Amino acid sequence: VLDHIADGLTNRQIAEKLFLAEKTVKNYVSSLLHKLGFERRTAAAVYATQRRKPS
Repeated sequence: VLDHIADGLTNRQIAEKLFLAEKTVKNYVSSLLHKLGFERRTAAAVYATQRRKPS
C-alpha cells in the first residue's frame, strides 16, 4: 500500500490493483500513517520514495 501511495495512486486505484474494497484501503492507509507517525499521506509518500533510492 505504501508503494502505491508513493506512486500517487488514490485509495480507489489502490483498491482496484490489490482487489480490495476502497474502505479497506482507507483503513490500511490510516493504520500505516499512525504506525509511521505521519499525519498526511504526502509525508508517507515522501518517506516511501526516499526508501526506494539506492544508498
